[in-house]
Amino acid sequence: MRADTAARIAEAIRAAESIFIAAHENPDGDAVGSLLALRSILLGLGKRVHAATPTAPPDRFVYLEGFEAISTDPPAERPQLGIGLDCDGSDRLGALEEALLAAEVVVDVDHHGGPETFGDIRLVDPTAASTTMLVMEIARALGIERPSPEQASALYTGLIADTGCFRFTNTSPEALRLGAELVAAGADPSELSRRVFTIRPIEAVLLEGRALSSLRLLEGGVAIASLALDDFAQTGASQELTEGIIDNFRDAIGVHAAALLKESEPGTWQVSMRGNGVDVATVAREFGGGGHTFAAGCTIEGSREAAEERLSAALQRAVREAASG
Repeated sequence: MRADTAARIAEAIRAAESIFIAAHENPDGDAVGSLLALRSILLGLGKRVHAATPTAPPDRFVYLEGFEAISTDPPAERPQLGIGLDCDGSDRLGALEEALLAAEVVVDVDHHGGPETFGDIRLVDPTAASTTMLVMEIARALGIERPSPEQASALYTGLIADTGCFRFTNTSPEALRLGAELVAAGADPSELSRRVFTIRPIEAVLLEGRALSSLRLLEGGVAIASLALDDFAQTGASQELTEGIIDNFRDAIGVHAAALLKESEPGTWQVSMRGNGVDVATVAREFGGGGHTFAAGCTIEGSREAAEERLSAALQRAVREAASG
């Protein structure tokens, strides 16, 4: 079934001259890797490609070929083909949503399990460990069995970003096989894992210290922390430097669910959640968000105290439900 859908997407790609590809707001490694790998593949086929994310991608992915070509603006003209990548619903395309959905043919490529699929062709598979796995499926349908080293690096970046370097529960035999294929094609596993998980500026270290100072462990094993606008101002850190902090909280002994709230605008809190056997995607959907079962996010409006209180209650309820079976 997945191969058949990938073949339909390959036909749509061959038929189009102008293609708009876009990934979700606040793009992570899988979104950026998917976008740049597909962009490279399409350029190799002689297509006119406009690649964009509604918010700028993190600078830490600058090592990927084509990074500087990622726009935050929609294309100037209506594209023949629009491909949404790694979006749990088209609304995650933000200001790019209208332009992508206006394409003559719209494709949804995603590995999230939410109900908000979209488009004329939908390659959506929650069993896939990353969206880059699905991009590789499309590459094969286009006759590309061995990606270039640059494409392999982008695909591998997305794969390890969403599997935690093959530590998370979504690490499947298929994911491990693909990882081996990409290494054989030129991806450097040591260097890429270092860039995705290890390298970070001093501002990120200072910001994590502030998050730790706000951390509370609540009844039921719910860990919750928050970073206000002042925390970012005082440390000189950007919003993107919060990535990875939440995973450290989730790994603490006794924690069943963890959440990090970061204030992006006054009274607007971007929330990242992780669960140890606890369905946090359901919690995210309560607040209009989404994601994976054990890794999800949403946005909450209100004061710091009110946002934490609402989220804590929902997470504690999810922990109780998980414990009751």
